Amino acid sequence: MCRALLLLPLGCAIAAWRPAPSVAQEFTPVTDPVKSDTLLLRNGDTITGDFRELQRGIVSFKTDAASTINVKWPRVVTAVTGKTFEIILADGSTYVGSLKSGGAAYRVLVETAGKTIDVARDSVVQMVRIKKTVWNRLDGSVNAGFDYTQQQSKVDLSLAGTITYEIAHRRFGMSLGGTFSRQDGTSDIRRRDMAATYAHELSDKWFWSTGANGGSNTQLSLDYFWSIGTGPGRFLVRSDRVTVATWAGLFFRNERYEGENSRNTLPLSLTTDFQWFVWSSLNTDVSSRLTVSPILNDAGRWQIAFTAALSRDLVSSLNLSIGVTEVYDSKPPSDVNQNDFNFTSSLGWTF
Repeated sequence: MCRALLLLPLGCAIAAWRPAPSVAQEFTPVTDPVKSDTLLLRNGDTITGDFRELQRGIVSFKTDAASTINVKWPRVVTAVTGKTFEIILADGSTYVGSLKSGGAAYRVLVETAGKTIDVARDSVVQMVRIKKTVWNRLDGSVNAGFDYTQQQSKVDLSLAGTITYEIAHRRFGMSLGGTFSRQDGTSDIRRRDMAATYAHELSDKWFWSTGANGGSNTQLSLDYFWSIGTGPGRFLVRSDRVTVATWAGLFFRNERYEGENSRNTLPLSLTTDFQWFVWSSLNTDVSSRLTVSPILNDAGRWQIAFTAALSRDLVSSLNLSIGVTEVYDSKPPSDVNQNDFNFTSSLGWTF
């Protein structure tokens, strides 16, 4: 949720204004260095180093003097890098190329193999480095959680991991997760899930996604399920702080509940993803996903899944996360719970 200032008193606005020379008046295009990248900041400083990436409004920039630093993209007047990036603009268009200084402040030139495009700096919302090796293109995270309540003799364990691989216009992802809960006087609860996805970005904010997932849940008496499906999607909002995307996919699902025979279903999954990134000394990431799936071959049956998570940096690459998950089935087999709610807290490491 991008927060906007809705009302600014006129007196404060006048007091804040000075008739000093503007950045645009003083701006001189930066010469593209042979072996380094540069950032020209709005305070007049120039930083020289290695442009790593632009994600969620933050430039990761490696320097000799200060190692890797994070620079807020709105504070950059212009940038120069000769390295090859996948460059994504706010209108959804995607290019593979490099950046040069524009002819004015807050402008950049996107240089591709076939043409050069002059765009506003703030229209560039993401830059992903096209790296030479598969290993360097991998990103991932590992989260582990432990909770203990003495009064109820309750123990909760959780473990989850994700890994993604990106190359121009394409993204592959895998995730594994599981939770275990034990409490005196009740049966143990085990949840397991895994998923693999492939997304291919098309033009004008559209993409095509294919996915497969599976798992089990003793709280729902679900011995196992697996499904595979595909369908189109679209980015509704894509900025340096907020991403909202929706997609629809037709799936084939096989499932078996405890004491029942396995059965096949055809869910039509309608999914909306939301992500909000908050800049601060310790960055905060809020995300959620809502999936509503009418079962086409079982009239009147709906499955709904909702997840939400908040992650806050503790130190570099280490974060604290809390999350909730709710799963609902309107017509499960008889004597089976219709819904399952789960809360987790964990420490995470990203790479």
